[in-house]
Amino acid sequence: MLISRRLVLSAVAMATLAVVVCYVVVADRTSRSRSADALVFQRLDGSSTGLAGLRGQAVLLTVWATWCWSCRQELPALARLHRGLGGRPPAVIALSVDRDGADVVEPLLEQLSVKDLPVVLDPTGVSVGRLAISGLPTTILLGPDGSEKGRWHGVKAWDEKPMMDEIAGLLADRPGRQAR
Repeated sequence: MLISRRLVLSAVAMATLAVVVCYVVVADRTSRSRSADALVFQRLDGSSTGLAGLRGQAVLLTVWATWCWSCRQELPALARLHRGLGGRPPAVIALSVDRDGADVVEPLLEQLSVKDLPVVLDPTGVSVGRLAISGLPTTILLGPDGSEKGRWHGVKAWDEKPMMDEIAGLLADRPGRQAR
C-alpha cells in the first residue's frame, strides 16, 4: 500500500513538472501592445538608457535575473550571438531585473566570462509589467518600428543557425515563420 501511494505521488509530481516545463519552453504568441519605448534602464556604469533610443533598429531583448538558473545558462549563447552579429541587426540586449542591480549582475557576468554583451538594469522591475513578462528568461524580438515580432520563453541556443534563421525570418516577415 505504501509503495503504490509513493508511486502515485511520484507520477503526480512528474506530471506537474512536465506541465510547468512545457509552459516555460513553449512560446507565447499572444499579441501585445508596444509600451516599451517609455521604459528607462540603467547601464552597468549607472547612466540611463532606454529602448526609445533604439527606434529604427531591430532589438532582441532578453529579460533575466541572476537567481534564475536557466537565465545563467542562456547568457553565454546571447553573448556569442551578439559577437557573431558584429553590429548587424538585431541589437542584442540583456535586461536584468535583479533588485540589487550591478552589485549582483557584474560578479555573475565575470563568473560566466560574459564581457561584451550589452546589459542594462531594471532594479525596480517596472519592465516586467510593461512587457507582460510571465517567467524568466523571456526574450522579445522587436522590429525596427518597435512592434513585437516574436517572444520566447525558456533557454534557447541563440547562437546556433536554426535560431538565427528564425530571427532573420521574423524580421523579414516571411510567411510561416513564428517564434517558438
